[in-house]
Amino acid sequence: MKVLTIVSYPFLPATTGGEICTLGLHNELAKTNEVTVYTVAPYATNFTKPNFELIANLPFKAIRYINIFVFFKILKLIKTKQIDLVFFEQTWYGWLLLLLKIFTNKKIVVRAHNIEYLRFKSIGKAWWKLLCYYEKITYKSANQVFFLTEEDRQKAIEVFKLNAHQTQVIPYGVDVKSMPVKNENAASEIKLRHEINENDHIILFYGTMGYKPNNDAVLYLLNKLQPALQKHPNFFYKILVCGKNLPFTIEQKIKANPSIIYCGFVPDLNEYIDAANVVLNPILSGGGVKTKAIDALARNANLVSTETGAIGIDKAVCGNKLYVVNDHDIDGFATAIIKYCEAKTTNIPKQFYETYNWSKIIERLEL
Repeated sequence: MKVLTIVSYPFLPATTGGEICTLGLHNELAKTNEVTVYTVAPYATNFTKPNFELIANLPFKAIRYINIFVFFKILKLIKTKQIDLVFFEQTWYGWLLLLLKIFTNKKIVVRAHNIEYLRFKSIGKAWWKLLCYYEKITYKSANQVFFLTEEDRQKAIEVFKLNAHQTQVIPYGVDVKSMPVKNENAASEIKLRHEINENDHIILFYGTMGYKPNNDAVLYLLNKLQPALQKHPNFFYKILVCGKNLPFTIEQKIKANPSIIYCGFVPDLNEYIDAANVVLNPILSGGGVKTKAIDALARNANLVSTETGAIGIDKAVCGNKLYVVNDHDIDGFATAIIKYCEAKTTNIPKQFYETYNWSKIIERLEL
């Protein structure tokens, strides 16, 4: 099948969860199909060449979302490349999707990263109702809609009155097909690098810090979780926060707290995951599956998450590696961390990789 995907945002080199998901999905799809991705210019040139053809010809300006000339460029690509299927990443080009539906006879699908109106409603944007209407039109105009989670799929069917048979779940995927070999020296190397005492447990939180729910999570660690952990004087730990673009004011608060270390961007995140006794996912807002949680579980890490942070994760395939706490149960969150630091857990079940490996996901995909 000849597939043309429109990605309206830079995603190469892929660093955030959403970018990694877009790259992983299309790399895998291109193993069995002829895939062309039409997008904006990459952030930089230092990335591994993807499996698909990349056309970076979409102007990276806000006006691109209302630029009618994009329609004619896409129409020409469809004709010259004899495209069978047009694939939209996210719903922002709903008007373009509708026009292509009217003027071509090609099958059109859209992949929702979140139920966007709910995400913007949760962070207090006043125009969420308008976005809800726009999403509805976009989804109903597509031949098929893919969602990251079953929860999102069911919510969309209910709110937007979608045909359930025209919807499907494509979860965030990982490249690994089985449990990776852990770096047994990671903990000692990280402790040496950040001057952490040998007896201290390493508690890790990571994410792109320019994203408000992640910033809020860091404030949760500072203002609520860390005081709750202090109620246990015989528990020794350091909380490591990894990720770029943390606001300066929050970074200054961390510097004033000896129990938390801000590591900034780290080139090898897997090293930090392997070093951690527990990985945290204390997310309280924002939609969609939290990709950091899937990545941590894929490395056989112990993960403690809020209920909001665990939305969309198939808990049945996680064994005892995932512990979910009520969103505002701060003492319960602290107790779970201590439990996971001091108890032995079994390895992540092989069913996890059957569910979240990209090759298995594509096998289940119905285009």
